[in-house]
Amino acid sequence: MMKSIFFGIVALMFAAVVMHQDQASVHAADSDVVSGNDVWNYMNRSCSAKLHDQINKEFNAALFYMQYAAYFAQYQVNLPGFEKFFFKAASEEREHGMKLIEYALMRGQKAVDRNSFSLNFGNPARPEPEQGSVALTALRAALAKEQEVTKSIRELIKICEEDHNDYHLADYLTGEFLEEQHQGQRELAGKIQMLEKMLKTNPKLGEFIFDKQNM
Repeated sequence: MMKSIFFGIVALMFAAVVMHQDQASVHAADSDVVSGNDVWNYMNRSCSAKLHDQINKEFNAALFYMQYAAYFAQYQVNLPGFEKFFFKAASEEREHGMKLIEYALMRGQKAVDRNSFSLNFGNPARPEPEQGSVALTALRAALAKEQEVTKSIRELIKICEEDHNDYHLADYLTGEFLEEQHQGQRELAGKIQMLEKMLKTNPKLGEFIFDKQNM
């Protein structure tokens, strides 16, 4: 059942991206066209390419979190707190991807680049436990993923603002995304520290209590 729900969500997510791409193909010109009535939607090619790359990263992060959520939802694992946490994280990343698609459309750009967009299903096998806890492995992996996404957003800002003077996109990313990224990283770092302390005395009990009280 969980497997069906998981892949159903992935299918809907991909369908939404394709739908937005089709809309963009009708209403938007290529990003490097600057002539006549198309001047209004100009965005430098490298800036537009990096924006498409960021959209790809957001949806892949959503898939990354859904895989962990599905893992914790299994009856053999049954940690509902972690399940809820990672499904929420997946939803937030999907929302970020949709926001960037909407921004690209507002700027008259293609929603996604079909040549570069891909969903990375990775390896859904059981993660290796750290300090006797798969939950700790998942939290550390989530923090690393958030740092990766934050770094990519900063690179997008640098390319579009410093190299091509696209101040509007830089301001949008700074206001809408960076603060939430930093807050999320701080939350994950705190959870990791707390779980590590609880695992020192009794790993299985500590993980169970943490799931009930802190997720």
